[in-house]
Amino acid sequence: MPPEERTTTAPPPPPASGRRARWRVAEHTRASCTTVVANTLCTLLLVLLLVAGVVLFVVWLSLRPHRPRFAVVSFTVVSPPATGGGGHQKVAFNVSDRNPNRHIGIHYDATRAAVLYGGDDVGAAAVLVATGPAFADGWYQPNKTTTFIAGVLDVVGPRPAADAAWPAFAAGLRAGRLPLRLRLTTAIRFRLTTGFGAVGFQSGRRRMHVDCHIVVDSGGNLLPESVGAACERYFS
Repeated sequence: MPPEERTTTAPPPPPASGRRARWRVAEHTRASCTTVVANTLCTLLLVLLLVAGVVLFVVWLSLRPHRPRFAVVSFTVVSPPATGGGGHQKVAFNVSDRNPNRHIGIHYDATRAAVLYGGDDVGAAAVLVATGPAFADGWYQPNKTTTFIAGVLDVVGPRPAADAAWPAFAAGLRAGRLPLRLRLTTAIRFRLTTGFGAVGFQSGRRRMHVDCHIVVDSGGNLLPESVGAACERYFS
């Protein structure tokens, strides 16, 4: 007898809710992968920015210009010879100038020097004692070097008959303890240097004042406490 024919029926399609669930799972998986990739890229970018910031900060610290350092080496009043047609007293001084920068040289304009008395009190005017050039021309100081600024100045005051500061000045001189202020005035520019010499970058010109507070004895010689004294420096 002929075999019986069997009929099969396809399984019913999954309900719509099941398809939506699988779609949501796939969509969530894709979104999670995208989020992981985005978070990884953001983390790498932040790390790179942090490293770049640290490197730039270190470079800025190493290339940031520092002001030169000055200290008093010697100071004395040179009297004219007793014979030989007169003459004026002069002041001889020597100041050390240290460039502490590792990669920066300093250009100096012509430098003038003056010796002042008084003027430390508010509203009090300083009296000019001596003045003259320290460096008549501009000059360049390489990085990590020390230069000595020496000069001879003409004494111009104070005058006994004309300056009100003369009594106090004379009293300090007689007592063997006369406070004075040696001032250097110039303008400087910083210039970036490398192991192969100077490069093109340089700062603008800035006017600089150096004040060295010193004390001299009755002979006009520097007291030991003032030898090697650090000088103040500021820009204007």
